[in-house]
Amino acid sequence: MNENYLKRMKEYLGCEYNAFLSSYNETPVRSLRVNKVSEEEIFKNLNIKLEKIPYDKSGYYVLDDGKYGNSVYHHLGAIYFQEPSAMMPVNTYNFRGDEVVLDLCASPGGKSSQILERIPEGILVSNEISNKRAKVLFGNLERMGFKNAIITNENPTNLAKTLPNFFDVILVDAPCSGEGMMRKDEDARKMWSQDNINLCALRDKDILDEAIKMLKKDGILIYSTCTFAKEEDEDIVNYLIDKYQMEILPTQDILKKYTKEGFVKETLRFYPHIARGEGQFMAVLKKMTETNGKYRVNKKEKRDKDEEVVYKFIKDNLNSCELNIVKRKNRFYHLSSNVDLGNLNVLNYGIELGEVVNGRFIPFHHFFKALGPYFNNVLELNINDKRVLSYLHGEEIKADVKNGYGVIKIGDLYLGGFKATNGVLKNHYPKGLRNQNLFEYND
Repeated sequence: MNENYLKRMKEYLGCEYNAFLSSYNETPVRSLRVNKVSEEEIFKNLNIKLEKIPYDKSGYYVLDDGKYGNSVYHHLGAIYFQEPSAMMPVNTYNFRGDEVVLDLCASPGGKSSQILERIPEGILVSNEISNKRAKVLFGNLERMGFKNAIITNENPTNLAKTLPNFFDVILVDAPCSGEGMMRKDEDARKMWSQDNINLCALRDKDILDEAIKMLKKDGILIYSTCTFAKEEDEDIVNYLIDKYQMEILPTQDILKKYTKEGFVKETLRFYPHIARGEGQFMAVLKKMTETNGKYRVNKKEKRDKDEEVVYKFIKDNLNSCELNIVKRKNRFYHLSSNVDLGNLNVLNYGIELGEVVNGRFIPFHHFFKALGPYFNNVLELNINDKRVLSYLHGEEIKADVKNGYGVIKIGDLYLGGFKATNGVLKNHYPKGLRNQNLFEYND
């Protein structure tokens, strides 16, 4: 590792430095979060060794090296692999449950999925500037069946022009020099330089200048990085306080047991010699001032004939499901919010429903995942049923269900859709997700 980096960390940590340095010789910790499934059930079927993470309600340390990304639980959206320190920023703030939230630098989606668990009555705009990473973000949130996330592929400046004074809470998990990832990321060690730190700090100020425009007065900003550099951490907090008169707030008490207070009061630093995980910095701030600007709301749109086809499909196949349907670029979506997103590049407006081809509605995977609870035709399977693996391979399966469209349900989650004809279920699992190397389960 770079000698200048080590010298600086010794200055930061003093008598704790040797313990910090020794942590680099330890194996990085694996962890996951569970979604609508119990630890007991996962252990029973996967024989995975888990230990509860005390500061996240659904987080667990993984105590073995199994490849569980090939499990049915992954396809179900029942598990999401996320580094333990990365679970902490969302836990700095106690969400009410109905907030309008922006995750500004969101891919691959771990923190977005944490937020969505906490705002069942709210709305999340989950943004990623890279188109490739934005598609990964959509895939992860789709897999977990969320229906109240708008996914954008934009730069912060365009977002701020469209959504001024719109958000109750904004998370900026800022792109950084990655010092906290050095134990597990050789590239972060090789690329370390003071010039890169300075460049990241300047970029993060630009990102935050735009984020502040989108935050309501009295709104909450959660700022986090995975680096130890003051220039990207406490100096940025001081920048926000000095330029925008923001007020720094205390975080939730449980986090203080697993962190060290930063060089600004109430900020938190997660170090690998203090708790299990990599490096993280966190701060929660409140916006005290007004910002000029007003967002626009969509006008009610007239239904076209294709939209009538979508509504008929929903009436025929779903029970008591009210959707706010719009057509965008020949695809149909359920709108999570009526805010006018203007010319933003939007990957998903809430639920990606499907498309109409030759007068017939073709439902997409997100339709089945998010609206599974409303389907009339449901095939409930045990996770050990051999038909589950056949389905995920892309094969037709047989079951005694009504003719028509339906969903496969396992526990409290929905795997995907089918169209049944006389007991034969045509597979609607996306070809790109089908997997021939699935993890076999205990009987």
